[in-house]
Parts: sequence; structure tokens; C-alpha cells
Amino acid sequence: MELSVTQLNNYIKSVFVAEEMLHNVLLTGEVSGVSIRNNGVWFTMRDHDAAVPCVCWEASRCPVKDGDKVTVRGSVDYWQKAGKINFNVHALVKTGTGDLLAQLKALTDKLKAEGLFDRKRTLPTKVKRLGVVSSPYGAVIHDIITVAKRRNPSVDIVLYPATVQGEGAARELVAGIEYFSNHQTVDVVILARGGGSSEDLSVFNTESVARAVANCRLPVVTAVGHETDVTLVDYVADVRAATPSAAAELVVPELLSRKDQVRQLWSQLRYLITSRLTVARGVAQNFLHIFPKDFVAVAKNGQVVKSAKQVKPKDKLQICFSDGKIGVTVDG
Repeated sequence: MELSVTQLNNYIKSVFVAEEMLHNVLLTGEVSGVSIRNNGVWFTMRDHDAAVPCVCWEASRCPVKDGDKVTVRGSVDYWQKAGKINFNVHALVKTGTGDLLAQLKALTDKLKAEGLFDRKRTLPTKVKRLGVVSSPYGAVIHDIITVAKRRNPSVDIVLYPATVQGEGAARELVAGIEYFSNHQTVDVVILARGGGSSEDLSVFNTESVARAVANCRLPVVTAVGHETDVTLVDYVADVRAATPSAAAELVVPELLSRKDQVRQLWSQLRYLITSRLTVARGVAQNFLHIFPKDFVAVAKNGQVVKSAKQVKPKDKLQICFSDGKIGVTVDG
């Protein structure tokens, strides 16, 4: 059977509409990623193993915030245009604070008490090799390479490819951080990923990744999610950057081009020459001022002439007065 995308999605939609088990469902979970847009409240409900996107089309019925534990009643809907599932919430009851948020808070307090948030190392001023732990796909690594190479074309960038969300992500991120820490072939490490939901960023709130960052022998800069996203690894890192591009700017000092270097050196040299000439001119003028107004002296080749016997025809002499000097040639 051959179907178009529209035909397939319309068929899936009809299955969702016909399935009675997907209507008038009671669902319990923890809320995250709350946002209000298009006159509705959008959020994710999750437990330890899974998550489902939800929407409540009347904001007054869903006064929720991240971390709330709730029970909702509604129906599963399939948006055929985008091929996405949503849980349409018709009623919501808060039942307390979610276990996942409480666990994250407890872990945060634990690591803070151990002093992992206090150690902040200064980034190196000269970076020849930069280590990056991130996905090899997408805009993140491209942005880091573009910014770093623009600031210093000679910098080497070493990528340790790692999954940044989902199963196995924590293990790969820890392996990447420990690789750079153990080998120390780079000067600094950037741990980065692009934006996403709370669930997408959850691996950066795990204890294993946070401890790997804290125990790294090299300075670590984190750039995880959007500027407003803060994860556990941001607290233990040496520096938190708002974006991957900002991380590259922090880590790689801008290298002046050769043209700029020559221009800068010439400017400094010209300043020194001008300053020396100004000083020398001032000294010469002050030297002349110590002599009386009727002072006259004769010099030949820089030596004072004290007798006519020292002069012969065609010699070039300098006659110095108290207010200046003139050059003359001896006729006879």
C-alpha cells in the first residue's frame, strides 16, 4: 500500500479518535518545561522512565510550575499536521512536589556541602588545543569551531563525540571528560549541547556527569541549553557560558592578524621616535639658553674650532650663536 504523508497522518489521527482508552484518562506525574503561549499552558508530564507533552487550553485551569506533582484528566490527541502527540488536559489537581525535583535538590545540596561548587580555576591565557565534549552533529560543534577559528586560526580543536541526551548519554559524557582529564593533551575543555526541554537536559543534572566535571584535571567550561537554562554541571564547572559560541569566545583569546600586529608595532615605534626627538630638541634648546646672547662658537665636523690654523679652504664649518646655528664654507 502506498500512502502520502498526509494520508498516513490522517489515518493515525482516526485511530486515536476511535480508541476509547485514549479518552477521559487520568494521568499522574511531575510537571516540567512550563510555558504559556497561544492562550494555553504547555508543559511536560514525566515520571522516572518516560515523558509526554501536554497542553491545557484554559490557563486558569492549570496554574502549574516546574516541579509540581499533579493528576490530570484529559485525552490523548494526535496532531496530524506535525505528526506529534499531545495530551489535552481538561482538569488538573496538584498533589504535591514531584519526586524528581526533590531528588535534584537533594543532590545539589549534597554536592554543594562537599565543596564541589567552590573550586573555580582561572582559564589559561594561551590555548593551543581545545577539547570539546559534545554531539558531532548539529549547530553546537559548528558554532564552536567557527568562533574559535575566527579568533585564532591556529588553534586545534579536538572533539570527543558523545550522545547528549537519552540512554547512555551520561556514560558517554563522563568518558569524554575523563579522556581529556587523563591524557591532558588539550589546555581546556568545553562541555556543550544546544537548547531543549528539561528532559533533554536531564543528563547534565546527573551525579556522575557533575562529578566528572568537578574531578577533571583541566579547566572546564559548560555551555548547556539556552542562556536561561541552568543545570547541575554549571555549578561545578570552572566557568558557565551562556551559549556554545560564548564558550569559544571565553576560551580562545583573539589573535591579532599579522597586518594588525605590524600596524600596532609601527604605531609604537613612531611614538618612541617622536618622543625621543622631542626630548632631544628640548635638551638642545635648553643647552643654547645657558650661553650669553653674544655667544658665538665655530665647529668643524662636530669639533670646536679654537684656532685659525685648524681651518683650510673649502672646509665646511658650523657657526653657533645663542639663538641658533648656520653652515658656512671657507673661501680662503
